[in-house]
This record gives sequence, structure tokens and C-alpha cells, in this order.
Amino acid sequence: MSKYQEEILDKIRERVLERERELRLKEDKEASIEATLQALEEITEVPREEMDRIAEEIRASYETPEQTASDYPALFNAQSDHLPATIREALLKLPAVLKDEFWEEYRIQSRSIAIAYVLWLIPPPFSCHYLYSRHLIKQFLFFLTCGGLFLWWFVDLFRMPQIIKEENRKSARKILRKMLRHSLRRKKSRAEHQNEA
Repeated sequence: MSKYQEEILDKIRERVLERERELRLKEDKEASIEATLQALEEITEVPREEMDRIAEEIRASYETPEQTASDYPALFNAQSDHLPATIREALLKLPAVLKDEFWEEYRIQSRSIAIAYVLWLIPPPFSCHYLYSRHLIKQFLFFLTCGGLFLWWFVDLFRMPQIIKEENRKSARKILRKMLRHSLRRKKSRAEHQNEA
């Protein structure tokens, strides 16, 4: 993990802990809902009518018992076992609306081991499993060396789960990073608007 990725994950952890502290201080249910909505507004750009609908959903979720890991199967399916613990922790703290948004995006961007193996089955140099896992330079080298004279191709039979797991972890980090960038942009634009007024 690069230093930049560690910094981003630390910022996410700090943000989640900060929100937790705020919610503990404000025991009033409405204050908790407002803090959650504020976090949602900072992360996503949603029209006011949509925010009202989301607020109603959040209020309804506060009235039902809290979700546990077993109540939220999408979070703890086979794919989530491959996510870093810091991302799983951050997801547990997010409201259901943002969890759904994360999983929708992750479902689109994640890679399947089964598809990677099907692409691996094509004999070298035309195997395109590295292209599928977004490793363009490796795919080019694989093509040039005819799969390392079939040796590289054979070794990838055993390495495929790790290759796909790493790619899916990168995708999950990118999604959270994108959410964080969006939040920072919104804060910056708000500050500019306040300075103009």
C-alpha cells in the first residue's frame, strides 16, 4: 500500500470517528439524523427533494433496530471478504443509502475470477486476463513474450485469485477516494460561496 493510500484511509478513519463522536454527544434522535444528513450532503450532491426522501428513509431506519452484519448480507458476501478491513469498518459506519451507493459502484467495477479464468484459457499470446484486470503493460509484455513461452501463462493459473483480489481492492479504494474527493470539492465550493456572500 502506498503512502498516499494510507493517508487517504487514515482520513476516512478520522472522518468516521469524528462522526461517531458527534453522534455520541448528541443523544437526541433528530440531532443524530441531522448529523447523518450533513455527512451525506458532504459526500454526495443530491437535490433538496431527494434529500427529504433520504431523510425519511434515515428516520425510518432509526425507528427499526440497528443493522448488524447478519442483517446486511450485501456487505458481508464473498466479495467483501477480499476488501481491506479499514474499508469494511468504514462501510459499517455509513448510512444504508451510502452503503448501497458504494456496493452499486463496486458491483460495476469489480472483477470476477471465473471470467478471468475463461480469458486465461485462450492460448498465449492471445490470453487477455491481464487486460481484464486492468494491467495494460503486463498484457503487452505477455503478448510480446507469448506468455513467457507458456511458463508465465501456466504460473498465472495459480496466481489468478490473487491478481483479481488485488484489483478488486484497488477498485474499492478508488470508490472511497472518489467519494472523499467529492466531499472535499463540495466543502471548498461552500467555503467559496460563503466568502463571496
